[in-house]
Formats: sequence, C-alpha cells, structure tokens
Amino acid sequence: MFIRYYQKIDDALGYLMASSLNEKKLLKSFFSKKKISLIDIGSNEGSYIDLINSIFFLNEIHCVEPLKKLTDKIKSRYNNANIYNIALSNRFSKRSFYEYSISSTSSLYRQNNLYKSFKNLKSKKIVITNTFDKVFGDKKKFDICKIDVQGEDFKVIMGMKNNLRKGNIKLLKVELSLEKFYENTNETFYDILFYLKKYNYKLISISKIKHLNNKITFMDGYFSMYK
Repeated sequence: MFIRYYQKIDDALGYLMASSLNEKKLLKSFFSKKKISLIDIGSNEGSYIDLINSIFFLNEIHCVEPLKKLTDKIKSRYNNANIYNIALSNRFSKRSFYEYSISSTSSLYRQNNLYKSFKNLKSKKIVITNTFDKVFGDKKKFDICKIDVQGEDFKVIMGMKNNLRKGNIKLLKVELSLEKFYENTNETFYDILFYLKKYNYKLISISKIKHLNNKITFMDGYFSMYK
C-alpha cells in the first residue's frame, strides 16, 4: 500500500515538474475575489507579501518573524500589517535561534555543510515559540498561509491541526526540503505530504525548485483541500 502511494507521489511530482509554474497565474485562477487575507510565517523581509500585493488587494496581513529588524522593514511598507516577533512550532517553548548573514537562512537549527558558503553565523538568541492554533485561534478563515521556516515547517503544520481540520486555510504554501540543510531535522517532505493528506489537503502545484549538484534540494508546494 505504502509503495503504491509513494509511486503515486513520484508520478505526480514528475508530472508537475514537466513545466514551470507561473505563480501569479495560479493565484489569479485560484481566487476570484481581489481582497485577500494573508498569513506569512517566516516572512523575512516580506518578498512574498510583495508578490501577493502585486496581484490582489491585501486587506489583512499577518507576519510571523522572530527578527524584529526584518519586520520593521515590512511595517515601513505595510503599516496595516500585524506583526508577531516569535517563532511558530508544535508547542510553546523557549528555543535558540540562529541568525545568519543571509537572513532567509536563519533558523531554530544550526546549518550543516550542505551550503558551506552560507554558514556565516551573526548571532544566537533565545526566542519564544508557540503554535499557530494558540496564536490565531481556530474561528477565523484565511485565504493564503505561507510557511518557510527553515527546518521547522513540519512542526509548524502540526501546530495548526485545528485550523486544518476545519479547513480554515484556503491555500497553503510550504517549503519542501528534499535534502537536509540543518542539523537535527529528521522530518522529510513525505511527512508533510502524509500529514496534510490526513486533513484532506492535497498538493496542487509546485514552484521555486532549487538544485545542487544536479539534485533537487528545495521546492515550494501549494496545497489546498480536496474539492
């Protein structure tokens, strides 16, 4: 049974990768309305917010990003943004957070040697982690939720199970890792696929495929509930 399911996933990925995704076209086809509520988890400097804002009117923005200097940049462009300077995970805790020179690679984990040129650590600090369900509750619906949290993606998804069960998120974008970039991260992209399947969210498209030594290392997956 599991072998057949893995084969289906491989076949689906092969089919999806046959052509490059036009991300704007996908989003436009998915949303008929122009007013969008967005949650950006791991917002960094807000490039994904800029993308959505270039297509739709953003009437609600939530940014989850531990580094305040990055969310200050977002706030300067989007004064209506709701800022959460925490990290999301599958439980409340205090964790070490590693800030790297390339801010988009900063993480709750130390980098391994996959990309040695990225390993310039600037600082290490303690941050608060909490779950999506605790921070946002489960009574409200959102159009888009993007998760890009450098090794913690699966645990963030585990912390939003109440919202997934209720179908509160229409479109979910998650970074999927096929190679380990950080130490002590054991979850695979298959874990994410299987977990989301439990709540009837399926992979509908992929974007931003990254390669290293002729192998796929990362890609972004778009998930939505079964119709």
